[in-house]
Amino acid sequence: MIFEIEDIPEGGLNLDLLAGKGQFEINQQDCSLAGDVKVKGRLVRLEQDVSFTGDLQATLQVACTRCLKLFPYNVKTGIKIHFIPRGKDPSPGNEIEIKETDIEQEIYEGGQVDLIGPVRDQILLEVPLMHLCREDCKGICSECGTDLNSNQCECQNEGQIDPRLAVLKNIKDKLK
Repeated sequence: MIFEIEDIPEGGLNLDLLAGKGQFEINQQDCSLAGDVKVKGRLVRLEQDVSFTGDLQATLQVACTRCLKLFPYNVKTGIKIHFIPRGKDPSPGNEIEIKETDIEQEIYEGGQVDLIGPVRDQILLEVPLMHLCREDCKGICSECGTDLNSNQCECQNEGQIDPRLAVLKNIKDKLK
């Protein structure tokens, strides 16, 4: 997904790509790409600046926040990137104000723009902090680790309070 800037015609370049999952390096134990990534959009060049606007689709295998089982999570989102050539780096120690438009900006070198990094970032930004396999997921028992969605827990300690937190329970009872 690397494009030579000089190869982008004046009217722009329409893209319809299917990129292999190995290119994106999203392969953690609790979040990995399940298949290839579809990217569809348009590259437009204006002098040395290049813009890409489009959509992407991907399927991730993520671990449920409550029960830790892997399940498929579909990502469908728009993407907007503005590539600018590397200019003079500000001298160290100077403060720089970041504008809202800077978030969509990428810097390129060598007359080429690469969509891999920005597409990967956008996929990861779409994954919620808490992802549940289903809305009514019961999770796992904190004592024995039993999956409460499929089995009933036999723990006897359920409802007991950690002695270190007993003081908080007393405060809670007094506030009632």
